[in-house]
Amino acid sequence: MRRADRKAMTVTTSAVVDQVHLGDHICWAHEDDSDGLDAAGRFVAAGLRLGHKALWFTDAIAPSAARDHLDSRGVPTRAALAGGQLRIVAAEEAYAGSGRFTPEAMIDTLAAEADRSRREGYPGLRMVGDMGWALRHRASPADLCRYEAEVNRLFIDGHTAGMCLYDRRLFPSEYLVPVTTAHPATVGPRTGRAWTPLLRAYRTRDPHGLRLIGEIDRSNRGAFTAMLDHVTGEATNERTTVLDVSELSFADVGAATALARARRNAPSAVRLVGCRPALSRLLDLVDGTARAGGVA
Repeated sequence: MRRADRKAMTVTTSAVVDQVHLGDHICWAHEDDSDGLDAAGRFVAAGLRLGHKALWFTDAIAPSAARDHLDSRGVPTRAALAGGQLRIVAAEEAYAGSGRFTPEAMIDTLAAEADRSRREGYPGLRMVGDMGWALRHRASPADLCRYEAEVNRLFIDGHTAGMCLYDRRLFPSEYLVPVTTAHPATVGPRTGRAWTPLLRAYRTRDPHGLRLIGEIDRSNRGAFTAMLDHVTGEATNERTTVLDVSELSFADVGAATALARARRNAPSAVRLVGCRPALSRLLDLVDGTARAGGVA
C-alpha cells in the first residue's frame, strides 16, 4: 500500500473509531491486516484514555504483538495490564476454550465481564474481538449470527462497547451477510470520515423499554429484531414495553413488520411513543395487511 493511501486510511480509521461510544456494537469488515489492527488498537487506546476497562481478543496476531502495537502508540500497557484495566488474550481461548463454540456460553462469559467491570468501578467496558477463529472451529453461520444478534442485549445498557473484526478475505458471503445484519452498525472498506453508527439502542428502566436512534433497514434488521425480542419477551414480567422511536429517522417495511408483530404477540402491551407520520403510515399498512391475511 502506498504511503498516501495508508495515511488516508489511518485518518479515516481514527475519525470513525472516535464515533464508537459506549452502547455501540460495531462490525468492522476489513480487507487489510493493518486496517483491522489499527482499528482495534485505536478502539482500545481510546477506551483506556477515558478510564474504561478494555478486553482485546486477538486472532490474526498474537497477544504479545497486540501489546507491542499499543506500546508503539504510546499506550502505557505495563501499568494497564498490571492494574487489570487491560487484558489481551487469544480469541480462541475466550470464545471456544472448551473446544466448541456455543453462543449462549460466550454471551454468559461476556455478561460476567461486563458485571465485573461495573463492580470494579470502571465507567465503561470496551471489548474487541477478531472473529477469524470461527472458521477454524467450524462455527456454523447460524450459530455465529445468533451469537452476534443476541449479544446485543449486553450493549443496550450503555455500559459496554464492542467491535467485531471480520476479514472479508476469509469469510464467505454466507457468513458475512447475516453477521453484519446482526450488528446495529457496520464499517466497510469504503466508509467515509462522516460515518456514524446507523442505529443506536438504549435500554430504559422507567418505563421499561428501548430508546431507538438512527435508522433501521435490511443492513441491521437482525440486530434490531433481537433487541426487540429481548425487551418484549417473556422476561418482561407482564410490564408494558415502551419503545421511544422519536429519534428514529428511518425504518423500512421489515422494521415496521417486526414492530407490528411485537405489538400483536408480546406477552404484555407494547407502546410506541414519538412515532413519526411516515412510520405510523407504514405500521397501519403492515397491520392492515396482516389482518387481511389472517396473520396471528
